[in-house]
Amino acid sequence: MLLRELYEAKARRVVAVMPGGFHPFHPGHKSLYDWAVKTFGQKNVYVAATNDTTARPFPFEVKKKLAAMAGVPESNFMQVKSPFNNREYAHLLDDDTALVFVRSEKDKDQEPLPDRMKIDKKTKKPTNEPRYLRSYTGKDLNTHNEMGYMAYGPTINFDFSGMSIKSASELRAAWPEMSDEDKLKAAKLMYGNGAPVAVKLLDQALGVKEPEMAEDVSPEDEKKFHNALDDLVHKYFGDSPDEEKMKKKYKKTDEILGFATRRPKTATITKRRPPEEDSVQDKIKKRRAMAAKGDDNAFKSNTLKGK
Repeated sequence: MLLRELYEAKARRVVAVMPGGFHPFHPGHKSLYDWAVKTFGQKNVYVAATNDTTARPFPFEVKKKLAAMAGVPESNFMQVKSPFNNREYAHLLDDDTALVFVRSEKDKDQEPLPDRMKIDKKTKKPTNEPRYLRSYTGKDLNTHNEMGYMAYGPTINFDFSGMSIKSASELRAAWPEMSDEDKLKAAKLMYGNGAPVAVKLLDQALGVKEPEMAEDVSPEDEKKFHNALDDLVHKYFGDSPDEEKMKKKYKKTDEILGFATRRPKTATITKRRPPEEDSVQDKIKKRRAMAAKGDDNAFKSNTLKGK
């Protein structure tokens, strides 16, 4: 036994964090969340996401609302800057708490990986000292001050309208090409009674060319896009508690200065598929074939245009 093992404290409780992009939150994510709840208990499971929209279209508030429709308590869906940094969760952790990150089995080859050794800064070679993350076994967990754990849970492919979707990338690629009827069916599968509102949120984010994929989109246009998406969230769900406080604080100032607080509404354009085009399922198959050949653009908008 190593000397340090004599001083490693055993954990009495567990906090499980499921980090992800969630662009958007879909049944595959929900199945992983359900596994985590069954394994660690609902009150101990948190979902973590960033508000980064530089590469993908969904801001944090939209992710949070869609996840809530799917069954994740809003109180346990949290915003972070660095999802796998244990310091982000310090407010959830006591001295006797273990920290477990939850990922899908399909991400077992994605960084950060558990059970790696630290690298010597001078020699650039692995040392005999393990890094922070270890594989989760369910037994003899140490507290977060000593180490963290990585647990891999099962996920599912989800089907709607004869289509089998494996990832958020496939969903983003397929959504703009779907009919209104198929969109509603898919939203009911993913978000239950919140389907009509979910369709509006997804259309707002995915029904137009994604700003980050278009070279001719100006920063002003991109800002307008995200403002419009934010307006849609507020229209259906209202303001967060922090926003309510800010509104009350500046209400008098706004009245004096005559500031307008509402942005103009924007129209949502639904793209309809001409009869002669491939079906959405055929397009998904083509995108998967491109991805299998190493094409990094397989799931980007307009990739199949003209093909």
